[in-house]
Amino acid sequence: MLQKLWYDRPVRTQLLIAIGAINLIAALLAGVISIINTRSATRVEIEASLEIAQRFVTATMKDLAAQDRLEQLEEELPLELKHLRHVRIMFMDTMGQLTVVSPQPGSVTRPEQAPRWFAALVRPQLVGRAVRVVAIDHANPVIIIGEPSDEIAEAWRDFSSLAIMWLTLNALILLVLYAVLGRLLDPLAHLSRGMLSLEEGRYATRLALPKVKELGVLTERFNTLASALGTARDENSRLYRQLISVQEEERREIANELHDEAGPCLFGITANASSIQMLANQRPDGRTAEITRRVGEILSITERLKLMNRALLKKLRPGPLGKVKLSALLDELIAGFQRRHSDAHIMVNFGALADSYGEAIDLALYRCIQEGITNAIRHGKASNLSVDLLEESAIRRNGSRRKPDKLSLTLSDDGKGIAPSTAKGFGLTAMTERVRSLGGSCVIESARSRGTTIHVEIPVKAEREKKAREPEWVGAL
Repeated sequence: MLQKLWYDRPVRTQLLIAIGAINLIAALLAGVISIINTRSATRVEIEASLEIAQRFVTATMKDLAAQDRLEQLEEELPLELKHLRHVRIMFMDTMGQLTVVSPQPGSVTRPEQAPRWFAALVRPQLVGRAVRVVAIDHANPVIIIGEPSDEIAEAWRDFSSLAIMWLTLNALILLVLYAVLGRLLDPLAHLSRGMLSLEEGRYATRLALPKVKELGVLTERFNTLASALGTARDENSRLYRQLISVQEEERREIANELHDEAGPCLFGITANASSIQMLANQRPDGRTAEITRRVGEILSITERLKLMNRALLKKLRPGPLGKVKLSALLDELIAGFQRRHSDAHIMVNFGALADSYGEAIDLALYRCIQEGITNAIRHGKASNLSVDLLEESAIRRNGSRRKPDKLSLTLSDDGKGIAPSTAKGFGLTAMTERVRSLGGSCVIESARSRGTTIHVEIPVKAEREKKAREPEWVGAL
């Protein structure tokens, strides 16, 4: 749960949540301190107001008693105490009815009342008497009650103003931080995409230098690494092309030796054996039958050697490359597999292909199909295979197609697949390197009991390969 709620979040979101949480905690602490201070100040204010009101009422009653005018207390008292705050003064008549003397209804404009929860938090516990009763001689008493609602309303007005200001500033701070963190973290996102490009083999990827000094150093190191990997890759491709060239040359020489030496020798063996058979038939002898049987065995073995020799010739050198149509060579290759493995069904889909794309590309496609079908039948135990080879080209803005940009080859089967822990064998490694040496890509997708799919893409023109190796700038700031 914690992984999903926190660690899977982007760094920017984590930082904003952390800063927002810190600001919220600081605001809560400030609010608690403000409420405590407001409660204390309200208590002091109310107690002071009660004391002053009691003294004013007592002095007023004594003056009126000295003038023998206590009966006019109800009329005179409001005039004397109309400016007192935070108290409520009530006059009790002879019937025991209470009349509010101060403040007079409508004489004071009260501020907006505070919410109940805020009033409950701020309302103080008054020390001493919260209600004061003033009486002189036998005059009707005056009751003074502390009234903190005005002070609480003022405190709420100040508190709400500060809260609105805090929310506004906090929102502005988070917006500024969001923009700043975006500027700081965007280079890291570009760096991540660049690393993904390197992982996919696009070593021509380059990153633009950001304005942040520390991230600029990382970007420079990335570009240096990408350049070094690209140089090493080009060198490896050059060496592998050299190796393939040497390998194919050796195969060509071996094929020529088999064709020029082994072929005539086998033909000579067949001719001599046939002559022996003819001579034996011309001489009536008891051993003629034995000679005929032995000659038949020689001819049978020779015929098997001829078949093996032809198979080796086709495996070593697939016909006259560049002189025979590519589709015809591939059809012959697949037909040979189909004859040798009659229990496997191979579905072929060749698009409109050129007669040839050059010896290197033709040979690469031939070897990829040869290796792919061999692995699928021998190791994957596949019973159904499909081979798709198509030209792909971009579409111009006017809707017409340009010349083919690349060849796309897809080999798929329903075999037992390749386990994730299985290391790539020599055949698949050689296939991948052969394709990459031509500037193409080879992706192998496989899962246990789900078969294997091989995607091969080879650029048609060498100029496109050269262009693909030029630096590709990603994420310019």
